[in-house]
Amino acid sequence: MKFSSLLAALLVMSVAGCASSQTKRDEAIFCHDDYFFAVEDSMSRHQTGNDPAMKGLKSGSEESHIHRYLYKKLEDRRVLQKKTMSSEDEGADEKQKYIVLIMSGGGQNGAFGAGVLNGWSDRTEGIRRSEVDMITTISTGAMALTYALVGNYGHGDQIGQADDALREIYTTTPEDELLESKGLLSILTTNSLANTRGMGQRLDEAIDQFMPMISGWDEGNIRGRTAFVGTVNMDNGKFYTSDLLAVARQIKTDETARDCYREVILASAAEPVFFPPRFITSDVSDPEKSHMYVDGGLRFGVFWSENLRVLKSRNVAMEVYIIVNGDLAADPYICDESGDCYREQKTTGNKLLDIAKRSSTIATDQLYKGSLDRIYGNLLETFGPGNFKMKYTYIKPEFIRREKCRKSVSSFDPVYMSCLYRIGERVGETWDWHDFNHD
Repeated sequence: MKFSSLLAALLVMSVAGCASSQTKRDEAIFCHDDYFFAVEDSMSRHQTGNDPAMKGLKSGSEESHIHRYLYKKLEDRRVLQKKTMSSEDEGADEKQKYIVLIMSGGGQNGAFGAGVLNGWSDRTEGIRRSEVDMITTISTGAMALTYALVGNYGHGDQIGQADDALREIYTTTPEDELLESKGLLSILTTNSLANTRGMGQRLDEAIDQFMPMISGWDEGNIRGRTAFVGTVNMDNGKFYTSDLLAVARQIKTDETARDCYREVILASAAEPVFFPPRFITSDVSDPEKSHMYVDGGLRFGVFWSENLRVLKSRNVAMEVYIIVNGDLAADPYICDESGDCYREQKTTGNKLLDIAKRSSTIATDQLYKGSLDRIYGNLLETFGPGNFKMKYTYIKPEFIRREKCRKSVSSFDPVYMSCLYRIGERVGETWDWHDFNHD
């Protein structure tokens, strides 16, 4: 959970009304087993037993439901790429390029990632968004996925519509249209500090506008592509993932697909304590088989390492691009209303909120750096030195200073987010990505 979000809630909690947005276990949303995969790490394979939440996994087996799914998708992609090759290319025994885009969480910092995507759309050279084979995202980054899918793979004016909608939601939406803090008394009997009804409504708008587009695409160019969103099952501690591109494609034939798609995104964005957890089941007849799901960032490393095992087996030329919606700095620039910017290295105030705020800055910096190190380490171990590409982009502190991005106490400040969006858009247009150097 992000301390900044918690702090914002605490500041207004004493005067907030008693908003109600309690999610309930006995009102769990149904997701087919084929839509929702448990990802098992090697440390817990022997512990799966007969847990109904782990259906689809073979206890003690090296192959699981998610492995078989990925194998099938990779084969579909290989067949499609082979069809588009010239006879000369087909004769050359070269690895097929496989491009992965990872979008981090980051709350309002997601405006930077939105800008990167839209700036990328404007590029006419180099790697195009439509070439991305796999998208993986977690946490609040999942809220941008619907727009990202259409921006990547849409046709004609669909791309412009998605990019415009993504820009609007990340630059014009104030906090009170997304979140409502609960009253101090009500939080003692509910499961979160904030009501996310507004966030859910914005997600509904995106789904209603863009899901019909996604379901209407020809199989052609999207064959074998995937878009995974991760969540954590709080009941058994396991990581779960859903290929939401595949789920969105099913809305014409499966009336449960829309609600499943929505719930997985809200679950991935559900920062424990701050946002309400979500409840998902694969058995609507028995509420006891429902499970509580929250922000996938808690166990993302498990899913990533399992992905690589499958990709390695298919001998692909791996390229990974990571959008870090953070500044990777323990002492970022802070700009005040006068336009003056300074490094956050001044003496920390000796008060609870000052200490908590500074702790949040340091912890977030370490979290992102640790995630990059882990991804690089997994790639190195799986593919070996020189056999993969890993590039990343992030909110450089000097960009904050140059643009004089002023941050308020609000969790979602349109002025600050607009500034981050402009930075990201420029990064996407100029292809300002960096090779990751593991020190």
